[in-house]
Amino acid sequence: MAALRNHMKTDHANADYNSAFYKVVDDLKIDITEFKCNLCSQEIIPNIETFMTHLSRDHEIGVNFNVPFGVLPYRQGPTGHWMCLDCDKSFMEFSQINGHLRSHVKIFTCEKCGATFLSDHGLRQHERKFKCYKTSYKPRFGKALKHRSNTEIILQCSTACPFRTWGQNFNCVFCRVQSNDPNGLRTHMATRHANFDIQLVFNRKLRKEFLKVDITDLQCKLCFMPIDSLDDLITHLKNDHKQPINADVQSGVLPFKLSDGTSWNCAICKIQFMDFKSLKKHTAEHFQNYVCDTCGEGFITETALIAHAKIPHGNKYSCPRCVATFSTIEERGIHLKTQHTTLPYMCVYCKEKPRFATWELRKRHLMEFHNYKPGADMYECTTCHMTFKTRSQKYHHNVKAHRMRKETDYNYQCGSCARGFISKLSLDKHIAKKHFHVG
Repeated sequence: MAALRNHMKTDHANADYNSAFYKVVDDLKIDITEFKCNLCSQEIIPNIETFMTHLSRDHEIGVNFNVPFGVLPYRQGPTGHWMCLDCDKSFMEFSQINGHLRSHVKIFTCEKCGATFLSDHGLRQHERKFKCYKTSYKPRFGKALKHRSNTEIILQCSTACPFRTWGQNFNCVFCRVQSNDPNGLRTHMATRHANFDIQLVFNRKLRKEFLKVDITDLQCKLCFMPIDSLDDLITHLKNDHKQPINADVQSGVLPFKLSDGTSWNCAICKIQFMDFKSLKKHTAEHFQNYVCDTCGEGFITETALIAHAKIPHGNKYSCPRCVATFSTIEERGIHLKTQHTTLPYMCVYCKEKPRFATWELRKRHLMEFHNYKPGADMYECTTCHMTFKTRSQKYHHNVKAHRMRKETDYNYQCGSCARGFISKLSLDKHIAKKHFHVG
């Protein structure tokens, strides 16, 4: 606010204030922290009523005291806290004082969706432009896509930001703009697609997949209340605003808290990951509807399961969270339940395969015992001291340069390069990734 005040004094000292009313539907917000009369040497004025009385009495300016003044005043104290002008309360955040002020003024409420406004004009504008879903919402999707109705309500009534991904970039769902910075994506959506048509979100490429949404700064658009999680938002919309959310089907969205892109934490269970790709795969596990009978991997849609089934499976069942393999899917299920409950992070370098409760504990272990170095080149070969950006690169280096395994262990040779693999499944994955163009 201090920077804004300085900007107003230096750049807009003689501005035409008629432009301040552009698209204003409620009372105009004004800052009265340094509130003085420009017509005289009057000292700092405490409130709007005193100022209007001063204008009428001392300057003989006509003031209509029979109607509201049309402004919503805010004031900051010496410490930067926001001071309520009607009571003795103070607040650290602007959103807190903004919500508190509504307890001192008349509120106009939409009867359909429960949205609140500070003026009757604001309510009428809302009723003309906003599609309230309490009584008028009609789902446009069939039985196979019942969750789309919930998705529409979430997007219409909250600040959840939809996005797509391509490689390491986050893509706008409406245009070709892409960014590797989540802040850039949110800024683009706020400036270019603030009032987007929700029907355009569900393009053909989405099919039956769930829509990815960023809930970093999640708020309810109907009452402006900050909300921490997707489940809390759904409960709030259903109970407080009586939105027709179908509790018998899923929400239809995959929630992510992208933040500033420096850390990747699950928005549901808070587990931390090294990159977004790992986080995306993990988040989908919270919404598994279809499970592969061969390997036990779960998928959100039947289409994804069918695509997965086309990839050849090996003879062994691999644990998705460690290097262990099993002869039956039942054995792997027992392993997952007993070994991956409270200690999900494992060191693959130690012979005894120790496990850790948090990623930070495993990182500390890797630094102390395995020459793990945070930074661009994090993994060091203990034999020749070469460094690598990923653990996979270091592993393949050891296999090729230092022969950690016998040649007889690699029974499956690639026909397009010199690589060898222990299992047919590993070979199939290698061919699909590296030699997909070979006929």
